[in-house]
Parts: sequence; structure tokens; C-alpha cells
Amino acid sequence: MNRDIDSQNSHGSDSEPRTKPLIMVVDDDPVVCCVLAGALNRTGFDVEIFHDSVLALESFDNISPDLAVVDWVMPNLDGLSLVDRLKAKSPQLTTILLTGHGEHEVVEQARMSGRVNLVLDKPFNLAHFLKVVAACVQRREPAAPLQPEERAEAGTLTGWLTLDGREAYFEHILDSLIDAVMMIDREGRVVYFNNGARRMFNFRGQANPGLSINDICPVENQLSALFPHFFGSHPPVQEQSLGCFIKGDGSRFNSIYSASFLQAGPGGSAVLLVVKDISHILQTTTEASEPQRLPLTDPLTGLYNRRHFDLRLAEELRRMERYGSPLTLLMIDFDHFKEINAHFGHLAGDQALRKGAEIFGQALRAVDSLFRWGGDEYMALLPETSGEMGMNAARRLRQLIRAPELLAEIAPGLKVTVSIGLASLPWAAGREVSVPAVLAVMDKALSQAKKNGRDRIVRYLDDGDRFAEI
Repeated sequence: MNRDIDSQNSHGSDSEPRTKPLIMVVDDDPVVCCVLAGALNRTGFDVEIFHDSVLALESFDNISPDLAVVDWVMPNLDGLSLVDRLKAKSPQLTTILLTGHGEHEVVEQARMSGRVNLVLDKPFNLAHFLKVVAACVQRREPAAPLQPEERAEAGTLTGWLTLDGREAYFEHILDSLIDAVMMIDREGRVVYFNNGARRMFNFRGQANPGLSINDICPVENQLSALFPHFFGSHPPVQEQSLGCFIKGDGSRFNSIYSASFLQAGPGGSAVLLVVKDISHILQTTTEASEPQRLPLTDPLTGLYNRRHFDLRLAEELRRMERYGSPLTLLMIDFDHFKEINAHFGHLAGDQALRKGAEIFGQALRAVDSLFRWGGDEYMALLPETSGEMGMNAARRLRQLIRAPELLAEIAPGLKVTVSIGLASLPWAAGREVSVPAVLAVMDKALSQAKKNGRDRIVRYLDDGDRFAEI
């Protein structure tokens, strides 16, 4: 069955029971639709074709597809917006986004945050496309995934990942590793750990029900502050650092760890944590938890790194609460940085990051501190600075980086703009003041600046929990 729907829904009147999986294809290119429909039909699927995304949305309830294949760039309603509205109707719907801009920041964020299940870059291999569709449809057949409490009791990948019956093989591979491998859900619960983690952390039994990230990660480890941001609107893709962790007996050890965000699947989103114990390598006479023994600078820019920012922010918050002195923070992000890398090369991108650090550092006062937050993001900590003074500093940074002559030495034609999120403290009485709370506000302010069109400054106003462009 292949229906090409342009102006009316022809599926709603059908009464015959469905015998084949139904694939919804939404693309304003008739050639693409024709090719996909023919291939899907020959492979054994029923297909509904829509050249108009609004009509596809209106017809969705009547056809109830098993899978939606949606082009990103379409008139009236773009593909990502359509996916959001379809998933509002059917949260379990599997979606594939087709795009010729797979490395675009918006698409990457959609992929990492789980807004879409898969992204296929155009042009794509038709045989590969059909295999992907078949795999996606098959994943709808198994029983519902385990609930969080059931996953914690099971201590296995089953129910979290659906891999066509290959869970046992993958678990065998993971259990063969020396390093600790864990999966942590958005509530901070450890829903899976391998034998390496069992040995390293002195876990007992098959699983530890109720085990959370707070049980293994001390507050001085920057992962504690970073973890909530993996599930926010602007998630880091991956973080790697040195840090200490807590064993089951309460002792601590030094490690190298990496944390990666896993997009939404049958078991929900999660953070994959891999930990390597390096206590036997480090020569230290102090406790493993001593933060001064860990590197505090970023090797590319020479700025203080994210770990040092968290320590400094905690100190400034304590000082602010004690003396009532004002404090302003700026979260600065290069706009379309991936496009800079793609057009001018990664070497030019690295040089732009270093030049940005130099420009920002010269624009700030000696008492201010600048940090590389990660990737193309920076944090500026401005003590004894009111909101009005902070806004002036943000405007100065934004204006300076836009000067093309400062970047001409890197690559002719290179232009850079930044989006900035701003927050000033102290906040109104009753508002939570902590490192995670402040970082959450900064993340929202920066996201709003990007949403407003980039090259913007957005300030958090705590009097009404609002954000305003300045």
C-alpha cells in the first residue's frame, strides 16, 4: 500500500486491519518520496507519503504510523518542529530525520538530546536506509522496557538497550574490560555497571539497588556539577577529565574518567561513565581527593578549566552569602562554531578559540577570571560586579569579537559572533544559591540567546524567574 497524500487523508476511511508496518514519509521533494516509497513497498512495508508537513501532522492520528521519516528543510513547518509535535501526540514514535546538514548545530543537538531517534545525511545509501528502517520497526516488537527500579535490580543492559537479542554478547564484552563502565539515568541512579566497576568500586552482588551517582562521586569532582547539564537543553556531548571517586568502603581513588550522553532509547536517556583507576600511577603524598593535585588549566587556550571554575564559583558564592557583595557571571558561546571548522579547518578553529580567549581576557578586569568551559564555550566570573556593570562587560566582549581585523590573521573572511548568557547575584530571598542552581540558570540564559537568533545577550532576572534580551 502506497498513498501519496497532498490535499486530503485517504487512510482514515480504510477499515481493513493492518498486516504490514506503516511508514510515514514526509518530504517536499517528489523524487525523494517516489524513490523511498518504491523501495519501502518492495521491502514489505506500507507507506503514506506527504509532501506537506502540516497535512502530515493533521493526518497523523488517523494513520498511526509505526515509523516517521521526515525531511528537515520544508516550507510551513520544518522537520524538527514536526517531529516535536508528532512525539507530543505519540511519545513512543520512532523518527528518522533526513538532512543535507547533518553537522549543523541544531541537528546535532536534536540528535544528542533525543528529539529524533536517528539522523541520515543526504545523499544516503538506499540499502542502508532500508536496513535502518527495518531495525527501527523491529525494535517496536519486544516487550516494554523494564521500569527504573526493575533495571536497578537487574543490573544488566536488558530493558535499557534493545539490540536484536545481542545484549548478552555486549555485556560479555563490557565485563571483559578492566575499566569501570556504568550507565546513570537522569535521576542519578546507577542502572548498569560491569565487572570492572564491581571490582574497582568494591560493589557486592549482581547489583546494588538504590546506588546513585552521589554514592560514587564526591562533590569536589566536577562531574557532580556537570551531570545535570547532560539532560538539559544544551547538553555536553562528552566530557573527559581527572577526578576522584568513592569506593563502597568509603575510601577514595584517583582516576581518569569520561562521561558521554546517550540519546533517548527504549530505556530513556543516560550518561555512560567510564572510569580508569590511576592511583598506582600518580605519585602523591596527600589524599586522593585533594583537588590541587588535579590539572586546573586548559591546554589549548591556557585558561583555567571547568574544574577550576566550579571551585572558584563555590568560593565566590560563599563570599557573596557572607558579605552580600555582588557577583556577575557570563556564559559565552561561539555561534556556529562547527561551520567555522568545516569551512576554515579545525586548525583555524583552534586558533579562533585561542584568539577569543585573548580578546576576552583583555576586555576583562584584572580581578575578573576567564575559564574555558568546554568546546567553544567560556565562562567569565566577575566578582564585586553589579548586573549593570556585568551587562556593560558582556556588550564589550560581544562587540570586540565581531571585529574582523582581529581574526583576519587566522583566515581571510573569518568572522565570529558570540551568544552570551548573563546572571547577577545576590538573588531575591528564597532563591536557591548553589553551583548546580547557578549553572542551570546560566545554561537557560545562553540557550535563550541562541534561540533568539544568536549574537545576542540574555540576562536572567530572578525577581520573576524571567529572561530578557539586553
